[in-house]
Amino acid sequence: MQRRTVGIDLAISAVQVAQIFDDGVPVGKPLRFRLTANDLKQFVDAVVRDVPLGVPIVAVMEPTGMAWFPVASWLEGVGVRVIRVKGQRVKALRQYLSEHAKTDLADAHVLGALPSFGYRSLDPVHVPSPQHHALQRLTKQRHRYQELICSSRRRILDLIRWACPELEPVLPDTTTRLTLAILADFFDPHRVLKTRRDTLARFIADNASGNHPHSGPFVDDLVKSLKETARKTIALHADRLDFQALQFEVRQEVEMLRLLSQNIAELEKRSELLYEQVHPSDALRSIPGIGITLAPLLAGVIARTERFRNERQIRGFCGLFPKKNSSGGIERPGQRITKSGSDRIKRALFLAADTARKIDPDLAAVYWRLMVKKGHHHKQAICAVATRLVNRIYKTMKTGQRYILRGPNGQEISVAEAKRIVRDQFTVPEEIRRARRRHVEIAPSPA
Repeated sequence: MQRRTVGIDLAISAVQVAQIFDDGVPVGKPLRFRLTANDLKQFVDAVVRDVPLGVPIVAVMEPTGMAWFPVASWLEGVGVRVIRVKGQRVKALRQYLSEHAKTDLADAHVLGALPSFGYRSLDPVHVPSPQHHALQRLTKQRHRYQELICSSRRRILDLIRWACPELEPVLPDTTTRLTLAILADFFDPHRVLKTRRDTLARFIADNASGNHPHSGPFVDDLVKSLKETARKTIALHADRLDFQALQFEVRQEVEMLRLLSQNIAELEKRSELLYEQVHPSDALRSIPGIGITLAPLLAGVIARTERFRNERQIRGFCGLFPKKNSSGGIERPGQRITKSGSDRIKRALFLAADTARKIDPDLAAVYWRLMVKKGHHHKQAICAVATRLVNRIYKTMKTGQRYILRGPNGQEISVAEAKRIVRDQFTVPEEIRRARRRHVEIAPSPA
């Protein structure tokens, strides 16, 4: 026996099916088990049974929900190398090996045969520590809440522009506490007109925060503007609109915004505690562009740098890896970035790169050269900056040393000095930015 492989077809709620292979030959009957401690113990014992010392064991599975997690944890506990492969790859191989059969056992056979077809490109799955895994989930939850907040804000803005078009320029800002209070209680113009001016003024004073004054001309002007806007809104719609129902709808969106904002604040506190445990040096935040929100996300998703062989592999993990196209000894450059990798980490790196190129002279030089000299547009240049940013993240997390900004001669510089260098030497002219944008030419209408 040179190698034992195990193909495991996972299910979210049904029975898991596995098949053991020794040197590509099926061994025994298929193994069926559920995600219980007793079943997993019997399954793991069967996998390692009768295997001579030194013979590698490889288990291959698809990432079906989170069903892979306990199976991978138990297998790794006995020294089995666990590989998780994309469903697209399994589907393509199944169509070749088992064209007319789609069963759990057929999938287990395909998964067990997969190492023979692409063994070098199959990397072992990373089972995160409890802290890293919790940080992954919390940052993902925060992202989901943030998307819901953006959706609610768009909905409120759409209602304002449709029902009360005069109200938008009157409100201080659609995200402030004062604006949300006004929308929740005084979106109905009839109520605004019925309410006395001093009552409205007290309401504004009670809900004003930040830079908004609690009294004086600001409050008086806002009360006057709300009254005038209410009159215009009633004149626009008359009795063709049920403002009470609309007020209820807006209040629901505002309450959702408040709840989501509170949940995000609690998530950030918990994430920060976990981040301090897994990355006590906080070296990540010394890199320009990586701040309070992005650092826990990166620390949770990347986890340990030891799982990556080099910078090239971590770039591929992050999805910042161009496709390769070569034939006849000629390689075609300029291929698109692959769609692999986590969407959350790619989004985080894109945002971080856009900030970092405004601070770090090295990254600003890359962005400037691609925009000015090579004719790339903004997104292409930012992706190139993000690729270099990943290299810095890898090195910083691996060594635990803080990143140091350096000038043209390699000397250490401050953030203020770095911004000045970027502003003086690597500012992309506005005419070049306009030239890089794609414009649709509209033909003049015939006279």
